[in-house]
Amino acid sequence: MKNLLSAILIFFIQSAIFSQTGNVSNEAYVLGDFKQEAILTAYSNPGESRIYYLRKEVLEKFLELIQAYQRENPEEKQRPFLVSAFRSFKDQKRIWEEKYSGKRKMRETVKGKTSREIVALILEFSSAPGTSRHHWGTDIDLNALENSYFQKGGKGEKFYNWMFKNAKRFGFCQPYTPKTSRGNKGYNEEKWHWSYAPISNKLQDDWVRLFKEGKIQFKEKFSGGEFLQDLAFEYVTSVNSECRSIR
Repeated sequence: MKNLLSAILIFFIQSAIFSQTGNVSNEAYVLGDFKQEAILTAYSNPGESRIYYLRKEVLEKFLELIQAYQRENPEEKQRPFLVSAFRSFKDQKRIWEEKYSGKRKMRETVKGKTSREIVALILEFSSAPGTSRHHWGTDIDLNALENSYFQKGGKGEKFYNWMFKNAKRFGFCQPYTPKTSRGNKGYNEEKWHWSYAPISNKLQDDWVRLFKEGKIQFKEKFSGGEFLQDLAFEYVTSVNSECRSIR
């Protein structure tokens, strides 16, 4: 009976999570293989024309977070703003291929490196197509893509300290904290990256299930994909444990 109730609960949770996805399959959704305009909600930072896409609930909570930060820090002139949100499989593949080929600068050049070494170098900060949390419409990058911006003396130090203490009030967590706090596995720390845990936790579980069922494959999908399979599970699941505690 207990197992039956658990199965029923999982079914209803998944049904609620994917109720926004229309005819898109669970597999296509977690891989970011769908048209963002058809499923997600559009948003632009005030005064900007660039459009970002998020799940409706995520956007609502993000706006609540902004209002709270400004209310609690009235002296601050700069409000939190998006620099990235949803990225499709196609978007992530473009980033990956540019780094793999050496067109996009990384910490080290790809020249002289083996395919495995290039994959490892890219994975320091960039997800492989089909493994990014940004595929889910639940994750956002804020203000700057540099840890130094949020560290002591940086322009975003005060905002990061506030987020560290208060983000969970709105359902957000920092998935990529220092690697030492995550068993030295997965991506390097990203102080700019925040995830709406009540939904992303469930989508991560769904990704893991599909991966274990063999429904998520990477060979021949992008350069070096054949070397990723063993690493994909580690990088998707090596996140801040605090995220899992947020419901």
